[in-house]
Amino acid sequence: MAGAHGAEEIGGRRAAIAAAIALAGKDDIVLLAGKGHEQGQIIGDRVLPFDDVTVARECAE
Repeated sequence: MAGAHGAEEIGGRRAAIAAAIALAGKDDIVLLAGKGHEQGQIIGDRVLPFDDVTVARECAE
């Protein structure tokens, strides 16, 4: 992540979404980019069910 000063890499999409929401302040916006239209996450040769919207809602509660 060269050139991304202050960026943090978090392994696992669910963990990264949870961390972004937890770190967000009252006036912040969390943008989940790149996979929102997909209903699965490819890991190796498998596609596991995964929905960014559902995960974000769960983490925001």
